[in-house]
Amino acid sequence: MPTVAEALQITLELYRAGRLEDVRTLALRILEAEPRTAAALHLLGLADRRQGRLQEAAQHFRAALAIAPDMADVRCNLGSVLAALGQVDAAAASQRRALALDPALEAAHQGLAGLLASRGGPRDWATAAASFRRILRLQPDRADIFHDLGIALRQDGAVELAVASQRNALAHAPGFAAALGNLGNGLVELGRLDEALVCFRRSLAVEPEQAAALYNQANAQYAAGQAEAAAESYARAARNGLAQALTRLADVLTALKREADAEAVLRLALTTAGADIPGAIDMLSALMARQGRHEEARRFFAGYRCAHMPDPDVFRVDCLTAVAENWLTAGEVDRAVEVLAGVHGHGSRFFTVKSIAGLQQVLARQGRRLERPVNPDPSQPRICSSTLATHGRFAHNVLEYVLLRLYAEKFGYRLETPDWVGGYYFELDEPKPSGGLKPMHFARRILNDLVTGRRDDPRADVDILSPLFLFEHREEWRTRVQSWLRPRPEWLPYVDPVMQALKARGNTVVALHIRRGDFVWFRYTITETSWYVDWLKALWPTLDQPVLYIATDDPATIADFAEFAPVSLDDLAKDGVVQPWQGLEFLQDFHVLMNADVLGVSAQSGYSQLAALLNRNACLFVEPDAAAQRIRPYSPWTASSKTP
Repeated sequence: MPTVAEALQITLELYRAGRLEDVRTLALRILEAEPRTAAALHLLGLADRRQGRLQEAAQHFRAALAIAPDMADVRCNLGSVLAALGQVDAAAASQRRALALDPALEAAHQGLAGLLASRGGPRDWATAAASFRRILRLQPDRADIFHDLGIALRQDGAVELAVASQRNALAHAPGFAAALGNLGNGLVELGRLDEALVCFRRSLAVEPEQAAALYNQANAQYAAGQAEAAAESYARAARNGLAQALTRLADVLTALKREADAEAVLRLALTTAGADIPGAIDMLSALMARQGRHEEARRFFAGYRCAHMPDPDVFRVDCLTAVAENWLTAGEVDRAVEVLAGVHGHGSRFFTVKSIAGLQQVLARQGRRLERPVNPDPSQPRICSSTLATHGRFAHNVLEYVLLRLYAEKFGYRLETPDWVGGYYFELDEPKPSGGLKPMHFARRILNDLVTGRRDDPRADVDILSPLFLFEHREEWRTRVQSWLRPRPEWLPYVDPVMQALKARGNTVVALHIRRGDFVWFRYTITETSWYVDWLKALWPTLDQPVLYIATDDPATIADFAEFAPVSLDDLAKDGVVQPWQGLEFLQDFHVLMNADVLGVSAQSGYSQLAALLNRNACLFVEPDAAAQRIRPYSPWTASSKTP
């Protein structure tokens, strides 16, 4: 009869041979004889994982670790199973524990890096890059790791380093199609379109019908003004299974004035699994609104159901937004407000339509309306951003606008903007889009380099597409930007009373923004309330009659500040001293943040960071230092570097 050690060796050989049921049988016999045999439990877990029994695999790995907690390879394998189960934080913790036990365990480095790069969020990308670099120190010839490092670097905004990493991948594997494609993506973002197109052609020579390469080639072709070629590439990508290409194809067809073809593609997207259905709803709604087909659009979207989804009504908010948009475009403001009353959503288009409808309703009740000017001479150099109202919400839109206007003013271009919430709320008067501009994709780095003087090859007569944002906020721009972004006088009766009510309670308004909501889903850095509580304990006695205001999307966090008698908009409304601005409460919170005497922002939140940029009153600005788990002072505007 074999010993336990001999039986384990036989079980391992069976596993390597793929005889998983035999592995299970023998491992269970070992456990009958020796119940605390961690290696047998590990082999059971490995067999479960290979057979897709992920929950059982996790149970067996955990049982092995309960007996032998220092088995690094078991912790690594547990991490891979947890990742497959969607438990990102637990999986990352398991891989980190494995590395603490065995810093040279390549599988754990790769598991952690791959997990954070593919399933993580903005707070994870730098860590993923660091893990890929550790693997390369151990194995410097790994083309696949150079490729994955390049992806993580590009996600983290280090585009030049990402391009260099993809070139390193290709130095080790010249025919690496994915590296060629991702090198092309980086070059597109750097504005080097001719080089990018060469990369995509080389990638497609290796894998001629690779859907992702066709899609990315189409992006570069469209950005280079090759609209017909882009349409063909998007269509090929869709035919090869990348359904997300359908909305991009429809966008190109619309630009080519082939609206009937665009509509057919959008209707196909609405019935295709894997397509960007919210995007297709937005685009079809806008197309029908432009054509004045408001009643038809309202009927269609009121009845649309996504038959291939488990919940056919999963896109109900998007459809209601389309219905409201077509009431709004038809001039029926009250009907638009009514459709979205009480509806909660996070989509960019939902936010834009609901907010503009609410603002228009206020003006209509005053017998007024906002008249948008037209460009008197579209033949003069101009730029536009047709996506300004469709990507992100209030702060994201405003920060995009700031970059666009800095660019336009520096080079003497006229800026055109679509209807957007900031255009209604602030005293802005840009003309409406005149149309006919070539799209400019992935422009954020190029525009930042142009406005800061790092490059001098400006492009006029382009439609600059989201996402956009400033990489730095130079002190030299502060006065100009603050002069642009002042609330229209019409809105002050709705926002000023909140500040007045706070000033009636004390002399120093301390305003904090605590962001939760989608930050949890998308893995942004979370600001812990305990950091602010500790900071307030030291600050509070030094202030003159302070009053604490909390702006948050998670009211449960307010109780954490109980010792400072916090006040929220809801509290002021319950006391009867202010009236909530129905559907536009975010503007009342924003007004407090941009006028507070002391302002604390939420980590990675453009909303409170924008308020800080526009705040002229505060004597102190603070932000979370997540690494140190504390609050620290900061300056929203930074001094310019001596060299561009």
